[in-house]
Amino acid sequence: MVAQESGLSEQYLNEIKEKSQSSLYDLYLSNQVAQMAINAQAEVIKKIASQGSCVIVGRAADYVLKDNESVVSFFIYAPEEYRIKKIQEMYGDDEKTAKENMLKSDKARANYYKNISGKTFGDAKNYDFCIDSSIGNEKTAEMIIDFINKKTNKK
Repeated sequence: MVAQESGLSEQYLNEIKEKSQSSLYDLYLSNQVAQMAINAQAEVIKKIASQGSCVIVGRAADYVLKDNESVVSFFIYAPEEYRIKKIQEMYGDDEKTAKENMLKSDKARANYYKNISGKTFGDAKNYDFCIDSSIGNEKTAEMIIDFINKKTNKK
């Protein structure tokens, strides 16, 4: 949807978050085309949210939708050792490669989030609920659903 709205290629849009991890990252995100893509992405997120209940993963959606009273934002995390094991299982990486890829991805997410929101990625005060997913997928999903149900029943 963002590619259609902005006229930019899907490949370019996907590269925005994964681009350079260096100090040049902020410079990259500040260029006019990148800003057009980021703005188009924000508009698509707002459009999707305005159409009803939805789940948006990443893309600083919590910040983009900060003025929407019905938004519930989550930060799902896990201990480093658990994450490395999961990466090894999913991608077949050895431990060293899995850790390198995890750290590279974490840095890209943090830089992207900081550039969009001006806030620190993973800071608990930015979210309604933070959960350690090492408790397992089912339990994590149950806790998220329970939190949403309790929060929406209060309104």
